[in-house]
Amino acid sequence: MEWLVPDKPVEEITVIRPKYLDEELLETPSLALDRVRLEIGHMGDCFKDMLEQILPAVLGGDKETLTRIARIDDDEDILYEHVIEYLGKISRKSLTGEQPGILLGLMRAANDLETMADIIEKDLVALGRQRIDENINISADTRHVLTTLHEMISKATELAITAAVDNDMEAATYSIGMKARIDSLVDSAARHEANRLVADEPGRLAAYTLEVDIIEKLKSIYYFAKRIAKKVAPPGEVVNTEQAA
Repeated sequence: MEWLVPDKPVEEITVIRPKYLDEELLETPSLALDRVRLEIGHMGDCFKDMLEQILPAVLGGDKETLTRIARIDDDEDILYEHVIEYLGKISRKSLTGEQPGILLGLMRAANDLETMADIIEKDLVALGRQRIDENINISADTRHVLTTLHEMISKATELAITAAVDNDMEAATYSIGMKARIDSLVDSAARHEANRLVADEPGRLAAYTLEVDIIEKLKSIYYFAKRIAKKVAPPGEVVNTEQAA
């Protein structure tokens, strides 16, 4: 009977692991800090995957898709815990020169990246489920407004993560310098929502509330991305936002 009806194989659960954190490098803090930068990039890859998928899912996806996006945050959480633990070990070594400041900047970057992922997992996913439960329809015009804002914030976030991983001051400059354009898009979206609020359509108030919440959560993501761009750079270097295109 066992031969005729064999047991089904147990599905393997793949648990994400840090790629770059090497215990042997802890005795050389400069190298260990460089590895943290790379691991923050690993965290950033998870987050960018979430960010890319979330708006289409909120506006028109099903609950299964939203749940799958939320689960990516589990990987983010695991990597975050490893990064913070590794930074704690580095902090107990003899740090010199700019190393304490770099360590603090990397810790803040990891914290901010984790917060950004939580905004998607807890807030935007919930808004997507609300849209489904309340059968809220998002107009084509509003989708365009939100998508344009989402694309701009996604680009700024990608640049901020690049700044953290590569210590790229130019990327940091561009990410921070995008604030004016993002603020303009947010203002434009707010005016669009105000105009749509008075439209004679069923469920307009529910749609308005949902859409405004989406805008606010996207703004929050950029706020933390901008903090990453500002704080991860080595002490003494100033980001010149006037050079941003």
